[in-house]
Amino acid sequence: NWIYILDKAVVSTQSTGRMWDPRACTKTGKLKGHTENVKALVLSPDGTQLLSGGTDGTVRLWSIGQHRCIATFRNHTQGAWAIAVAEGWTKFYSGGREATLFESDLKTSESTFLLKESASILDVVVDNESNSLWVGTTKTSVNKWELPSVKSNHTITDKPLISSPAATIKGGDGLKSAVVLSDKQHVICTDSAGNGFLYNVLGAKLVKELGKVDVKEEVAARNKQEFIPNWFSADVKTGMLTICLDETDCYSAWVCVKDDMDGNNDNKINYGGLIIQALLQNWVCAGAPNDPTEQECRALYSKQCALPPHTPFALIEGSDGCGRTLFRIRVDETGNPNDSRILDELIPGWVYDLRVKNEMPKFTKIAFYIEPYAEDPPPKSREGRLSANDFLAISKVIEYVGDKILGPQEGPSQVEHEIVIFCNKQQLEPHMDLRTVKHTIWKSGSDLRLMYMVT
Repeated sequence: NWIYILDKAVVSTQSTGRMWDPRACTKTGKLKGHTENVKALVLSPDGTQLLSGGTDGTVRLWSIGQHRCIATFRNHTQGAWAIAVAEGWTKFYSGGREATLFESDLKTSESTFLLKESASILDVVVDNESNSLWVGTTKTSVNKWELPSVKSNHTITDKPLISSPAATIKGGDGLKSAVVLSDKQHVICTDSAGNGFLYNVLGAKLVKELGKVDVKEEVAARNKQEFIPNWFSADVKTGMLTICLDETDCYSAWVCVKDDMDGNNDNKINYGGLIIQALLQNWVCAGAPNDPTEQECRALYSKQCALPPHTPFALIEGSDGCGRTLFRIRVDETGNPNDSRILDELIPGWVYDLRVKNEMPKFTKIAFYIEPYAEDPPPKSREGRLSANDFLAISKVIEYVGDKILGPQEGPSQVEHEIVIFCNKQQLEPHMDLRTVKHTIWKSGSDLRLMYMVT
C-alpha cells in the first residue's frame, strides 16, 4: 500500500517493553510492569536507565541492567503520552491524554502539577536556554510555557502552577473530512474551521480554496453522471490528505481520453498506473532490462501526471494505509543510489510489474445487446450478444450500428445525429461510456440492453 513510529526505542502496542541488541539483532530482555499499551520512551544518556509512559496513566523508571522497574509515577488519570527529560537526568516532564503536564524529580520521586493544556498532549520539548517547555497537542498550535525560576511547593492535587502560555505558534486547521468526486480525480476536503478545499489527486496539489461551503451541495454541484471504479481511498486521520493505493483496486480505473486538439486518437490510460509511474519516475531498478523507449514512456507519464518533486510517499505493510511503515521517501529522492537499493528490496510485486515490466491488468469487459428500439421489447436471446471494454463510449456504439448494422454512412460527423441510443427508454449522450450506463441507468446485474433509433 501507498500513503501520503518512536525512534531508537521499541514502543509496543502491548504492555511489555522489549530490549534489543541492534548489532546482533537479538532480543536481550523484557520490561514488565505496564498494564496497558506503552506510548513513550526516553533512554538516559549513559544507557543505564529508561523512562516509559503508558496508557495506564503511569510513568515508570527502569534499570536496564537489572531489567526491573525502580520507580513508578502515578500522575496521570487517562494515559501518559509524552515524556521529556531535563538536562542532567534529574527531572522529567510528562504530558497526558487528559491535557495535564507534570514535573517529576527522579531522585525524590516528588511531582508538581505544572500546567493544563486545552487538548491532549502529544509531545514535550525542553528549552534549556530559556528555561521553558514547548508543548504540542492534538490541536494545531504549539505553546511555549515558561518554567518558574524558584522551586514551588505545589503538589499534584493543587491547581496548575503556570496559568497560561508565554507564547503560541499558531497552526493551521487540520482536515477532518474527505469526499471523492465522481471523476475519481478530485477530492473535496473540509477542515476543522468549516473551510472547503478542492484537491487534484493526479497532480498532488490544491486546486481551489472553496471557503465556507456546504459539502453536500458542493459535491452535488461538481459530480457528473459518470461511473469510474474506485482506485484509491482518501484519509485525513493525520489532518492532511493521504491517498492510499492497494493492490486489489489500484489498476481498476481505465479511462479513454483524446490526445489531440480535434478530439481524435483515443488514448487509454489507467489512473493508478499513472500515479505509480509518477511516484517512481526517477527510480532505476537494478537488473531491469535496458529499454530504449523507457525515456519516451517516462516523458509521456510526466506529461499526463506530474507530481511535485517534494511529494512524500511510503510503503506500508498492511491495508487501508494502516500497518507497519517499511520506508518513507520523496519523489525526488527515488533516484538516489542508496534509496534505489532499498526500493529494489521493498517494492511490492504488483508495483514492480507495472514500473519495470510495464505490465498492466487486462481491461474489464461488459456484455451488452444492441437492437432496434421498441416500446415493449421482446425477451432477449443469446444471439447478438456483444462484449466491449467497460469504458467504451456510446459514440463508438453509434458508429458500430451505422457501420455493421445499418451499413456505411457518408461521414462520421453525421452518424451521431442520425442514430440515437437508448437504455431503459432513456436517451444516452454520445460521451457516456458503457459502465456509466450500466451503473447509473441500467442498474441491473444482467447483461446491458441497448436500443437504437434512426432519426
